[in-house]
Amino acid sequence: MSTLDERPIGEIGEKFDPLNPHTALEYYTRARAEQPVFYNPRLNVWVVTKYDDINEIERLVGTQKYTAKGALNLVKPPCPAALDIIVNAGIKVDNTIVDEDPPEHTVKRKVLREYLGEEVVNRFEPQIRDLVNEKLDSLVKKGSCDLVADYVFEIPAWVIFQLMAVPAEDMERVREYAKGNGKFGFGIPTDEEQVEDAKGIAKYWEYAKAHVDKLVENPGDDIMSHYIRRLQEEDPSLYDIQDAYTVMLQLLFAGHETTTNTSGNAFRHLLENRDQWEMICNDPSLIPHAIDEIMRFATPVPHWRRTTTEDVEIRGVKIPAGETVMIALHSANHDEDVFENPGKLDICRKNARHHLAFGKGRHRCLGEALARLELRIILEELAKRLPHIQLVEGQPWVYGENISHRGVEHCLVTWDPSQNPIPADRP
Repeated sequence: MSTLDERPIGEIGEKFDPLNPHTALEYYTRARAEQPVFYNPRLNVWVVTKYDDINEIERLVGTQKYTAKGALNLVKPPCPAALDIIVNAGIKVDNTIVDEDPPEHTVKRKVLREYLGEEVVNRFEPQIRDLVNEKLDSLVKKGSCDLVADYVFEIPAWVIFQLMAVPAEDMERVREYAKGNGKFGFGIPTDEEQVEDAKGIAKYWEYAKAHVDKLVENPGDDIMSHYIRRLQEEDPSLYDIQDAYTVMLQLLFAGHETTTNTSGNAFRHLLENRDQWEMICNDPSLIPHAIDEIMRFATPVPHWRRTTTEDVEIRGVKIPAGETVMIALHSANHDEDVFENPGKLDICRKNARHHLAFGKGRHRCLGEALARLELRIILEELAKRLPHIQLVEGQPWVYGENISHRGVEHCLVTWDPSQNPIPADRP
């Protein structure tokens, strides 16, 4: 293992702060030009910023040079009090599909894709569209709202909870349990915050366990029942009830967090670039392509982590085996060698779908089809019913304090209800 003195830190590595969404992009831009691979001592990670390098890492992960193991390691190790809560709750969040390699990962991914493929999730379109319009029905007469808290926040949560057979009456408390999950796992909370978040995660874990246990006794037409049944059919040696608890926990969180973040980012950046918003209002067929450009422009998972399994060299920088490599997906999506004028939001960009926001290769996002469906409906109905909305000027843009999940927490807008193109009491 190299000593700290041998690591390429420099000014870029020393000052790089991936927790700050307002300054990270300028560091990416400079790093790609001056030091595309560097070491960040604060997080003890090697940061890779160029598109082609990240694409290659994702192509190799799980087969050679890199492993997915460690992707869920806490950025800040738990303080003793938080660790006691986690241990006493029996929480296990590693060695599951997110941070497993083949062959285990291949089988589990196949089973989950059977349920999360485009042809399956599309059957939920009518219910999602009804839910979206119910939310808009409650808002259109008001003339102002927070598009994140008042409009979109409940929608992805409702959808994934339906897929997981979580009763509607449980939704609010389960979301409350999950509130601190992102900061606990991917942020640098204070010890006091860590303890409070750990309490919520312990309740979250307890709920996931109880829910899975019910499904084992009485399986239904939901994703966890499907996962348990099909995994036992495919490879009984891979079935483990602890693994099922962890999959439940992760899907509940990931299934709504990233879609909510992407929605908030879309509202902000489309309305800040008014010409782009008006384009989708005039031609909703542009929305699927606009989603890709939004995900490129404001990547909802800006960083992810891999671990080297052998010594590797990237752009002349030698990284020893056993080291954590942070792949800066947001940087890759702004790489000038791939995307012309990357700092411009262009929903007609020809290669927008080449972005890495969903990942690449064997760990590409399993929920991609569902996320695309939800985002399309959310934007279609908003553009149809409130095309004249305007951002509240001067509002602060607040983001969650973690390295791996990024979206605006609020998006304040106003409009004149008398100008609504569709009556509030729509048929």
